Amino acid sequence: MMAASLLRRDKKGTAAHLKADLNRIDNSSGVRQLQELLDAVLNPEKPAADSEALDWCKCLIAGGDGFEEFCITVRSYDNATLCGLVWTANFVAYRCRTCGISPCMSLCAECFNNGDHTGHDFNMFRSQAGGACDCGDSNVMRESG
Repeated sequence: MMAASLLRRDKKGTAAHLKADLNRIDNSSGVRQLQELLDAVLNPEKPAADSEALDWCKCLIAGGDGFEEFCITVRSYDNATLCGLVWTANFVAYRCRTCGISPCMSLCAECFNNGDHTGHDFNMFRSQAGGACDCGDSNVMRESG
């Protein structure tokens, strides 16, 4: 089985190799290898919290480059004013009552620190169930915020 062989290799190197194969005019071999690898990595019989599967997915998405660098590159194409960062439970976020129109308005730490909240009525909190950053969303916060 080809997937077993791929799983034993270096993730970044394998992802770069697959990216090159998939960019060829005849990419059928790359498509087949990627499908087999994904079938093995995303096997529904494996536990959902399998960090190895997540590492493989990050490497494949980034095409063999570093995942953080890939994310920075993707963000550089985003000219949206909304942050939209989604977080899970136990994430530290901020709520600025001076900037907020809605009492549910929340900001991620990066957006809060990039804003000027000097003299504002705000608090830092640990999210109980998760949430999303509302930075730039004029439906829940003042545009001056």
